[in-house]
Amino acid sequence: MTDRTVHSLDRNGFVRDWLIVGAWSEPVAELPRLLDEGGTPWGEGGRWVLTNGPDVTPLKRRLHDLRPLRADQPVPEVVEGGEVAYTGPTGVSHVDYWRRAHTAADGLVDWSEFCFTPSYRTAIAATCLEVDQAEWRTLRVASTGPVLVHVNGKLVASLVAVSYMEPIEHDVRVWLPSGTSAVAVCSWQVGFRECRQVLRMAVAGLPVRVVLPSPGADERISAVAEQLLDAVGTPRWGLTEPEVELTGPDGLALRVRRGPTEDRVLLNGGRATVKLATAEDDGGASASMLSTGELTVRVAIDHDAAPVFRELPVARLPSRRRGEASGSPEQWRDELLRHAESGPNGAAAELAAAALREDHVLRADRLDRPLWMIDNRADCADFEILGLMHLWHRVPAERWPDGLRARVRESLLGMKYWIDQPGLDAMCYFTENHQFVWHVAEYLVGQAFSGEEFTNAGRSGQRHAEHGGALAREWITRKLAGGYSEFDSNAYLAIDVFALVSLVEFAPEEDLVELAAGLLDKTLFTLACNSWRGSHVSAHGRSYVQTQRSARFEETASIMWVCWGNGALNSATLPATALATAQRYELPDAIRNAARPPEGEWLGRQHYRGDYRQHHDLLSRPYESDLLVYKTKHVMLSSVQDYRFGLPGLQEYIWGAALGPETQVYVTHAPNEATHSSARPNAWAGNRILPRVRQHRDTVLALYRIPQDDPMGYTHAWFPLSTVDDWTVSGSWIAARVDDGYLALSTQDGVRIVERGPNAYQELRAAGSGTAWVCVVGDADRDGDFTEFVGALGEPQFGDGAVGYQTRGGATLELSWDGPFTVDSRPADLDEHGVPVRPPHLENPLCQVPFGATELVLGEQRVDLRRGRPVRRG
Repeated sequence: MTDRTVHSLDRNGFVRDWLIVGAWSEPVAELPRLLDEGGTPWGEGGRWVLTNGPDVTPLKRRLHDLRPLRADQPVPEVVEGGEVAYTGPTGVSHVDYWRRAHTAADGLVDWSEFCFTPSYRTAIAATCLEVDQAEWRTLRVASTGPVLVHVNGKLVASLVAVSYMEPIEHDVRVWLPSGTSAVAVCSWQVGFRECRQVLRMAVAGLPVRVVLPSPGADERISAVAEQLLDAVGTPRWGLTEPEVELTGPDGLALRVRRGPTEDRVLLNGGRATVKLATAEDDGGASASMLSTGELTVRVAIDHDAAPVFRELPVARLPSRRRGEASGSPEQWRDELLRHAESGPNGAAAELAAAALREDHVLRADRLDRPLWMIDNRADCADFEILGLMHLWHRVPAERWPDGLRARVRESLLGMKYWIDQPGLDAMCYFTENHQFVWHVAEYLVGQAFSGEEFTNAGRSGQRHAEHGGALAREWITRKLAGGYSEFDSNAYLAIDVFALVSLVEFAPEEDLVELAAGLLDKTLFTLACNSWRGSHVSAHGRSYVQTQRSARFEETASIMWVCWGNGALNSATLPATALATAQRYELPDAIRNAARPPEGEWLGRQHYRGDYRQHHDLLSRPYESDLLVYKTKHVMLSSVQDYRFGLPGLQEYIWGAALGPETQVYVTHAPNEATHSSARPNAWAGNRILPRVRQHRDTVLALYRIPQDDPMGYTHAWFPLSTVDDWTVSGSWIAARVDDGYLALSTQDGVRIVERGPNAYQELRAAGSGTAWVCVVGDADRDGDFTEFVGALGEPQFGDGAVGYQTRGGATLELSWDGPFTVDSRPADLDEHGVPVRPPHLENPLCQVPFGATELVLGEQRVDLRRGRPVRRG
């Protein structure tokens, strides 16, 4: 035994192997010293910055000046499993133990986390660098927050820069004596909602050896183990059964751990299947954030002297899903309510239970989490307020246990309902969905307690109702006429629906009820038009990785289930439960019918536009999206046209094709290797630089711009081969079939299938530059069998920042970064008079609505796009 493991720098000079502790969390008590709790929230130094990640950066620096990392404490001995005692910035003592971490290809040690309340966060990463000859070296340390760099116990650098998402790099010149030198980097961050806390270190110049002291380890066996583990992969992220498939070198013996359970498996023929616990992971009891569904499977070789391992994420998929509607609306409602009753969302569970059984007495423990969030002003507390208001109105007082109704009342009367009211917190007010939920919450709570004084702002309930009601009216009026800025978000459209149905059900003012009902009709109609077989797989203004890998995780999935009988039942139950228990709102039959699979080809267009407002959106500019949807009963393709291309991205899902809920294919320009929501954008949700995308019927052309200094330097495609019935490579194309639906993807020089790691046989890398991609969809009804479809594809013409393609229908498409998109040599954005034209508001086989029109006709239902539509009295 050598009692250590040894590792190489990667080709970028990154240290990939570390011992880490933390991150430790401590509350932030210093905000009142830097910000005013009352008065106007605006202006330089105003409290508005607390809920906006990029704008809060200067405040983070000031907080670091008040509560910096403590440099006067010794660096713990660097040895795997060793105890680490460390004092945080507020004086709290922490104890942890060094644990091993191997970074992804971006080299980032990642402690990122979503912080519901303001929190200081400290963490440490340590490694040892070994040289045979003493020499000066340059360490390139990159981080998103202040760090202390220690070499052999001596502080050599204190770096104080703070950034939002992309780490800032610093050069630190250090003396490395002959032998091993311990390098420890202490990391500081403060979390307001999404907290990106990452660290990377590269060693410039000639390579060094990376050493991790580890009692009982053998460096030779561990080095071989790493080579073997780097060849192990998981070919299926989404699991419909409680088992995970592993691929890797034939005959390799592995230890596979999920939580406390460890199994030993042998890769016979390079494959093995490992059983998992049968219970589905609900992602915890958070009532406001949709579960990712992910589990981490740790694999190591079957040898005690090799402590190295690799971690592979997989996800247990919600088991209840329907692609085709069956049964009746009454059945769908009952299924949803029984599912919600057993789910993790406390308010939804109790609302469902009360609807199912008239004698149900609310369980106080199910409301502990919502009330904690409100009392602590945790982010997403606004969602919880609406959930409690549904219970307040739906459940008679005699069915509340003693003291619970009074406890809810006290929490609601003490709450802050908008940014201009007193209080320092990191609740989000400024995204489109949060704005509206806050307005509705303030209005409904104010109406419920109109004669009482609210203790936070010192206003009466009536004043709160007037304030929230006026803002809600303005919000609805703008969206009814122009559409959402977070267009077709498969996360936040559900929240908009939740707030709208809350108004329809409980608002005492009929004009507001009618406005809400009209926008709710329009929103559900576009969801029906822009979804396919229970999957909301259109382009999205905001989205998350798990929903792009499986439509079963979409927050809109359970809404579709209760409205038209397909979709999925997952942990996002509160919006759907509000719809299922609605007594005034009735879904028009025309909307339910719009969700049926099309008999032929469906071509739909949805053009949204409006203006951001500085004191609501923290932006002051127009917004616009032009969404296209092509679908048949076998396949769907969607994209948003020329959406802010060439600018930094965030969480946009610009284009994608779908053959099934888990067979979603798309390409992104990755800024990092993360997949969690505190990295925005990340490896699969969003793009570092938004592409230029245009669609003509069943074909998408996409151009990407990758700068020379790009941190990752590539685009990649999600193309999960394990979910398809057949696939093939032909020329530059890779094509796949599911049942009678087909899709094909091409890029210059073709693709390389990733065969190892967490994305094995699911990720494609371009063999060429990856700056231009073409996606085509088809089906057996129009293209014959799969072989005929592939044979008719033809080869795209790839150029410098340009791509051309002749479709199977004979249309010649051409797209360049700066020129017009042309179809058969004619610019597609010109009308018959040769003048640039804006598309209509809504255009599909069921409706034609020009921008500026005053009415949306849905069968026998008419929605006034200025005033909404009448609702029957409950």
